[in-house]
Amino acid sequence: MTKEIFDDYIWTKENKTLTRAEHGIPGLGNFTHKNTSGSTPPSPLHYHTNILEIHCMVKGQRTSVIEHNGRVNTYTFAGNTAFLTFPFEIHGNGDQVQLPCEFYGFQIDLSDPGDLLGLSREYSSALARLLLNQKNRQLRLNASHLNYLRTAFNFISSRETGNIRVGVQFLTCFLYSLQYLQPAIQEVTTTVDEPIHRSIMYLNAHLAEPLQIQDLAETAGYSLSYYKQKFKQEMGITPSEYIMLQKMEHAKKILTETDTSITEIAFSLGFSSSNYFCAVFKKFMDCTPKDYRRKYR
Repeated sequence: MTKEIFDDYIWTKENKTLTRAEHGIPGLGNFTHKNTSGSTPPSPLHYHTNILEIHCMVKGQRTSVIEHNGRVNTYTFAGNTAFLTFPFEIHGNGDQVQLPCEFYGFQIDLSDPGDLLGLSREYSSALARLLLNQKNRQLRLNASHLNYLRTAFNFISSRETGNIRVGVQFLTCFLYSLQYLQPAIQEVTTTVDEPIHRSIMYLNAHLAEPLQIQDLAETAGYSLSYYKQKFKQEMGITPSEYIMLQKMEHAKKILTETDTSITEIAFSLGFSSSNYFCAVFKKFMDCTPKDYRRKYR
């Protein structure tokens, strides 16, 4: 399985990154402030389980690539813009070297939607729903929102209990305010190898079948070995991993939107048994399908 990418703790003039081990805040992953004076290498394509990432540009420009429905979309966003990446989305910077810029970035871990930022279960669940139902990927920020983040980071980075609690309040205010922000104009370009895209469209139309990689390679018109190589190059993960990601995304949607039984879901996605489906689901989601339904319904 392709490993998820998480930055380690670092504290330099240009890159200040706090990990969960440093701040200890429930539901908050890495919290970063970067202010680079030179170009930085790109981040390779990867994904995060149950983690929503938000990058908030203060100045400069940044490029991100995100896979959606078999296409790799390239987004360019500049100062006073928030950019959201949702759980399980394959994303990174592709081969784009990042220009000098300043931004705040942080991760919200939605593994337990009832335990975010020390909020009560009611308020935490409401915040999780707000974030997951956000329709716009790019949002316009004003000075007050950037001040929320700057203040939150400064308090939390002190790593003193009292200050961390204050910082969490500013971060919570920022997150709840997202629903009132206006969408930013999206600068998007789309690229992906057309045969690979064709095979992904075939995959999406046949999720209920026991798909073989050979079937996808034939749909693309490539040999099996070249297909695997080209798919990994284009999408950042292997075809097998991508198939399972799509099945899990579809399963999550059925679990939260219908009363379909676990067994029916398993067979509808081509699994040989409900036990095998539950084992795979737990490996990806760190909880059983039943628990996921209970948490996110």
